[in-house]
Amino acid sequence: MQGSLRRAGAGEKAVPPACTWGAASGSPLTTCRRVVFRRIQAVQCGAEPAVEILVQSGADVHAATRSGDTALHWAAYGGSGALVRLLLEAGANVDAVGDLGNRPLHVAASRGHDQVVGLLLTHNAHTGFKNAYGNTALTLATGAKAQAWIKRVTDGGPGERSKLAAELATAEAEAEAKAAERRTREDAEAKAKEERAAAARKKRDEEDAEEDRIEEMERARIKAEEEERRRLEEERLRAEEEAKRLAEEEAKRAAAEARRKKREAAKKKK
Repeated sequence: MQGSLRRAGAGEKAVPPACTWGAASGSPLTTCRRVVFRRIQAVQCGAEPAVEILVQSGADVHAATRSGDTALHWAAYGGSGALVRLLLEAGANVDAVGDLGNRPLHVAASRGHDQVVGLLLTHNAHTGFKNAYGNTALTLATGAKAQAWIKRVTDGGPGERSKLAAELATAEAEAEAKAAERRTREDAEAKAKEERAAAARKKRDEEDAEEDRIEEMERARIKAEEEERRRLEEERLRAEEEAKRLAEEEAKRAAAEARRKKREAAKKKK
């Protein structure tokens, strides 16, 4: 496997291979020939579902790369409590010796992953092992909690380890309860937001409908006024035509009467 966990005590950092889990094709889960590489790369990528599938399929949780690093080393390096718990519950060796003698506890402590340190301690990780540089997990620990927990277990033995396990379980339960409360609150806020949005949409729809109704009434009024104007104009034109016709008839009668009187006057002169 490319990349090893040499940084604990040596100051080097490992770079995991490119994460391709979930790709439509070319996924290590479907193309790689080595189960070790598939499982460890899944851990490197933080692909918890893929790791779970591999473990359930019988992948060896104790298998290691040529450098000695196991999947648990990489999970500790990445700081994923879920992956660490999954591997531990599957039977991974909590004190597996990796590259340069580093145990998973060395790795988690040096990376400052307090939660993972706590998980390893509650699964009986030994605190006294030294790596190739002579460093213990306590020597490498960068987090205040991790330092305190490692020292507490080292000094207090099994009793303190049990107490720490109970405290961490309580803290985890409280954290889960808070997370559940937060999710409930967020869901309620999201629901209220959606209800407000729905009410706003309904109001806009009602306003749009009212505007459409008013516009339709205005169009009907304008149409009625135009029809009335056309009717009045037609009546005016008919009245003018009738008046013109009557005037022409009257003119004809007057002309005929004038001709008749003229003929009568001519007869009298004779």
